[in-house]
Amino acid sequence: MKTYKLIIEKGEDGFWGRIDFKDDLVTSFGETIDQLKTNMKEALKLYFEDSSKPIPNYNFELVMDIQEFFLVNDFINISTLAKRIGMNSSLLRQYAKGIKFPSLKQVSKIENAIRKIGKQLSSTELQPN
Repeated sequence: MKTYKLIIEKGEDGFWGRIDFKDDLVTSFGETIDQLKTNMKEALKLYFEDSSKPIPNYNFELVMDIQEFFLVNDFINISTLAKRIGMNSSLLRQYAKGIKFPSLKQVSKIENAIRKIGKQLSSTELQPN
């Protein structure tokens, strides 16, 4: 299965997305990320129909910068995340606001922590009382 990197940016009224091909760019918009993904599937369908290429089986890998990530996931407590990864919470807030920009090493550290949290959450089962 083919994986396309769907690069997401948050706008005032929703989310813009793009997929970069070698000589082409496919873009779409949605009020939510789910709507963006649905609209992008339609845009890709049209792209492949216009290029006379068969439509591959694919999925999306969502890509966004740290500032976009924290805008989209505003429920994440930055102080708690910073403490979890051993980073100064003020510095992580500056990354989240776009005041400072992290190195590739810092981005990797943050991304790894987020993935671990995701795995932990997806393996959690809740019981009714």
